[in-house]
Amino acid sequence: MEFINGALLLLNAAFVVSEFAALSFNVRPETPAPNFLPSPLNVTFRRGDLAVLICSVYNLGTKTVVWRRQEKSFPLTSGTMTVVADERIQIGHVDFKNQWDLMIKNVQPEDEGVYECQVASTNKHIRRMISLTVIDSRIEAPEISISEEQYVERGEPVTLHCNATGQHYTPDEIDWFRNGEKITSEKHNRIKLFKQLSIAQKTFTSILSIDKSSMEDNGVYVCRSSNMRIANTKVHVLNAETSNKKRGTYHDGYTNEQVSSGHMKSAASRIRELTFTYIFVFILQVFKY
Repeated sequence: MEFINGALLLLNAAFVVSEFAALSFNVRPETPAPNFLPSPLNVTFRRGDLAVLICSVYNLGTKTVVWRRQEKSFPLTSGTMTVVADERIQIGHVDFKNQWDLMIKNVQPEDEGVYECQVASTNKHIRRMISLTVIDSRIEAPEISISEEQYVERGEPVTLHCNATGQHYTPDEIDWFRNGEKITSEKHNRIKLFKQLSIAQKTFTSILSIDKSSMEDNGVYVCRSSNMRIANTKVHVLNAETSNKKRGTYHDGYTNEQVSSGHMKSAASRIRELTFTYIFVFILQVFKY
């Protein structure tokens, strides 16, 4: 009897152990839920650009990322595949990376709207909304302008303005040249270059300034923007002596008319003197005889 009771206890213990083992094998550790890494929720691109809507998903596991427009139920992409018949739409993804970016080539104003980056799941859809704005880029072409041709006296200041406008972005830089040689503040101590930026108007302004001009400042000045637009002008530095003679003046300040008048007066006085001399000599000759 005791033997039978011992056998029953052993069987019962084996059953309990087997049940516990079965339960332990059926327990699966919970995997963390997918979540989105920080990325812009509002993006703006110009018409014709490559629009990139960033979606980074952490703990994706075996789940699939799906992109769709909010107002449409049909998906645009599923995983790395493009579902719609639009060759402009692709997924930017690298294996073992968290990025699942929606890329739209040659984006157009009709592509504007709210897009959803979704993680497909049996329980629920994890989603992030991204708003796309498309700006029409049909604006004036890039241009550049420079100050008009200048004439200055030697020693007077020279100031030239160069304004460069970009189509989409403000130009990065403006370079100056004089007679084909690049001008830099380090190499040309008398020349100062100032910069002004207007991001709103996409304009870069560069000002070339010379406090006291010299004859070596004569020449053709060229300004060139980083978007390869070029404008040129001329600067004429006049020597004071040369310019005064050209204007009909002398250093003493008398005009040609004044000088000519003086010459006429002096000639008339000489004629009078000669006339009186001849008369006086004639009178002497008369009294002598």
